[in-house]
Amino acid sequence: MSQYRQNLSGDMAFKSFIPVMTANIYIEYTPDILIPLNEAKTLLCELNSVSSKLNNEQINEVLLKECELSWQLASGEVLPTCYLSYDNSIEQERNIEDQKEIDDLYEASIYGIGSLNNLPISGRLLKNCHYIMCNSPRYEKKYPGEFRTSPIWIGNSKSTLKNAQFVPPVNNDMTEAFSDLEMFIHEEDSETDLLIKAAIIHYQFEMIHPFIDGNGRIGRLLNTLYLIENKQLIKPTLILSYALKKRNIGYYSMLQKVNHSGKYEDWVVYFLNAIKEAASYSIQELNGYK
Repeated sequence: MSQYRQNLSGDMAFKSFIPVMTANIYIEYTPDILIPLNEAKTLLCELNSVSSKLNNEQINEVLLKECELSWQLASGEVLPTCYLSYDNSIEQERNIEDQKEIDDLYEASIYGIGSLNNLPISGRLLKNCHYIMCNSPRYEKKYPGEFRTSPIWIGNSKSTLKNAQFVPPVNNDMTEAFSDLEMFIHEEDSETDLLIKAAIIHYQFEMIHPFIDGNGRIGRLLNTLYLIENKQLIKPTLILSYALKKRNIGYYSMLQKVNHSGKYEDWVVYFLNAIKEAASYSIQELNGYK
């Protein structure tokens, strides 16, 4: 079961989440995991094959689709069931501020991917991406490019630290958990498949919630950076946010389910199936460029 820290006392008391250290996370490789794992690997190989035939302009167009869908997921926009290709009318209907957020996420993604030759995936890299992504008056008071130092909470507009649905780790726990996550990302562990690690990394990052705002978008960018750095993707052409957005209710509930049960297998299966669906969709999109 997950652990929580009791903070303060009296009317100010609240409980915050304490992430499990990655060394204590165990995944049993059951058929329920192995089957979607192998299918996801096969589809990613096919996606890489298709991606290798595209030029940079086409690759960047696909990356922009991922950024738009990641922004939609963060903003709560509903994905039309008929969304099979990029629709410029969606962009035209969006206000200037919202479109700028998508463009800024795209610029942050370009920066992050381009920096992998010089910087490891780290707090420094993600902070830089966050700073670029939050280049807007909307984020002036949300410390762009900096990890938070104060508690935050997730819930409805009437929630407080005391009754929120989820309170991420407070500063000391957050710092320790992120340092552990950094080591896990770069740990050479031949026993843990890279896609399984990607699932764990995404869960850990979202539970650590190191920024005041924008954790979902940066966490999904982290997926792309990790898969590219570990040569699971040769180009940023996996539109993972498409699958996560189609499954958005399950996305958030699966993350929370791990907190309640302390078991990761259902989340891993969910994540692998999302990669499968995203890879299949991405292949379909890329084939349209031929």
